[in-house]
Amino acid sequence: MGLFGPPDVEKARQTGRIELMLEAANYKKDPAVAAAGREALAEHLDLLIEELQTRNIRRLRIAREALVAIGPRARDRLIFILREGHVHRRQDAAFVLGEIGDETAVQPLCDSLKHTDPLLRALAAEALGKIGSRKALRALRLAALDDDPGVTKAVRKALAKIPGGAPGPSL
Repeated sequence: MGLFGPPDVEKARQTGRIELMLEAANYKKDPAVAAAGREALAEHLDLLIEELQTRNIRRLRIAREALVAIGPRARDRLIFILREGHVHRRQDAAFVLGEIGDETAVQPLCDSLKHTDPLLRALAAEALGKIGSRKALRALRLAALDDDPGVTKAVRKALAKIPGGAPGPSL
């Protein structure tokens, strides 16, 4: 952010500094600056998707936050990764899709509740809870029978967030 004003999106673009673009995208005082920041981030969508592979926690966090800021424009790429990517990238895609909160991701996330990786199943359940769509109720209720306690805990939390989804006595 500028010392005495909004983040300089043009400077962020020229230098390629994702953190500055993200700062602009999250700037609450001026919607035009925030929109310009999101647009600048969207120009780096491929790079941000690649960053989901990094082991550097700081870079991974920034990539996740930037993808959330981009929002629906990143959704289709994230859904593709959720369906086809390496398991660790799928986990990150599930997390980010939950943060974006776009109902288009509900079915792919429901499908991920059947994956062999328990962390992916738990992240998919958490994402579905954040999205809050009743379309996920059936898949979540089936996932409540999962053998992994981390998954069942995530499923219960997700069900509690969705209207009409509070787990019954059988869960």
